[in-house]
Amino acid sequence: MKRKPRTGHLVSLKNLGGVERHFSRFLSTMLEAGHDYHVLPMTTKLHPIVQKEQGQHLVRFHSIKGPWGFSFPRQIPGLRDAYQRALFKKLELDQLVVWNKYRNFPIVLPPDLPIVHFERGSAWFVEPSPEVKDYLSRWSGVICNSHASLRMLQLKLGLPSECPALVARNAMALPELTATHDSKVFRLGFAGRLTALKAPVVALEVIKVLRGTASDVELHIAGDGPLRQSLERLAEQWGVNGIVHFHGAVQDMSAFYQRLDAFICPSWREPFGNVVQEALAHGVPAIVGDVDGLPEQVAHGKNGAVLTPERSISELGQYDAAFVGPEVCVYSPQQDAIVVAKVISATAAAEIIESWMKEPQKRSEMGKVAREIIQNDFDYHHYCQSIADFLGRLVTDS
Repeated sequence: MKRKPRTGHLVSLKNLGGVERHFSRFLSTMLEAGHDYHVLPMTTKLHPIVQKEQGQHLVRFHSIKGPWGFSFPRQIPGLRDAYQRALFKKLELDQLVVWNKYRNFPIVLPPDLPIVHFERGSAWFVEPSPEVKDYLSRWSGVICNSHASLRMLQLKLGLPSECPALVARNAMALPELTATHDSKVFRLGFAGRLTALKAPVVALEVIKVLRGTASDVELHIAGDGPLRQSLERLAEQWGVNGIVHFHGAVQDMSAFYQRLDAFICPSWREPFGNVVQEALAHGVPAIVGDVDGLPEQVAHGKNGAVLTPERSISELGQYDAAFVGPEVCVYSPQQDAIVVAKVISATAAAEIIESWMKEPQKRSEMGKVAREIIQNDFDYHHYCQSIADFLGRLVTDS
C-alpha cells in the first residue's frame, strides 16, 4: 500500500495566539487520522499549553537548533547548518509547510524540498522585496485562510495565478450553547484586543447613537489592550458608562456569546475574523465591514449585515489620537483591489441594530441560519480533509 506523504510543518509555537491554537488542534486531528506529519518548531521553547496538548505527539517534534534541547550557537559557522541538513536527511520529508512566515527563517530551506506556504494574515505586513520574491518562487502550492488572503498574495506580492492554491477558511465545531434572544435588554457584543486596528471606539459610537432612542441596550466588550482606559474615559464622557461593560480577558467565551443579541466587528483589517465566526456559531447575527475576509462568512440579510467602509480612519482622532493607527492597505472585495483602509459608519450600524431590536423573532431566525451556515460551510472535518487532499495532490503531481 502506498504510504501517505510525509509532511513537515515549520511553525512558531512559542506564544499562544490564533495561529498556535489553530495549529495545535489541527496537528492533533491529523495525527489521529493517521497522517505522517512532523513538526519543526521555530523556537526551542514551546508554549506550556501547546506542550501539554501535544504531550503524546512530542515524539514528532524535532528541534531545528540542536539535538536533545541543546542549541548550537550561531557564532560557530556551519555547525547548525550541518545539523539541519542531517535532520532533513533523516526525516525524508516529501514537502514542508511553512506557517505564516516570509523571511528571517531560523533554518536553511533545502533547495530540493517542495515548499507549501500556509497564509493566515502575514501577507498584509510584508512587501515584495527580493527576499520575499525568492521565497514565493519556491512554493509548490499555497493554502489560504480566506479568498482575501489569496488575492492579497496575488495583487500585492505578485503570486502567479498558476500557483496551486487552496482556500481553506477557518472551521469549527458547532457549540452546544446558543443565543436565546429573549432578554428584555438588547446586548451588543464586541470581542478582540483593544487596539486601534480593531476599532472598538466604533462599537462605542454605535451604543451612543442607540442610547439616544432606546434605553434597553447595552454594550459588552470582551478583551483588553492599550485603548481600554481611553475607551472607559470616553464612555464616561458620553454618559454611557453605565451600559458599557468591559469584561477584560474572558475565559468562557461561549457563555459570553450566548448572552448576546448581536455582534459587531468594526475592524478595518481582518484576513478572516475568527471572533465573527465564533459569534455566528452561537447564533448571534454579526455586523462587519466589507473588507478583507469578513464578508466571506456573513451573508447580508441572512446571518448579519455587511457595511461598506466609507469613513476616513482619521475621523476617529477627534476622540483620541490613540484611536488612529498607521495607514494600512486592505483588500476590497467590491473592487477586487488593494485600497487604503477605511472604517464603517456607526450610524449605519446603529440603524441595522435598531431594526433587529424591533424584531426579536427575525434576529432569532438569523441566528438559526448563522448556525446552519457554520455547520454546512465551515465543518472542521471537511476543512482538515481538504487540506490533507490538497497536500497529497501536490506530492503526487510533483
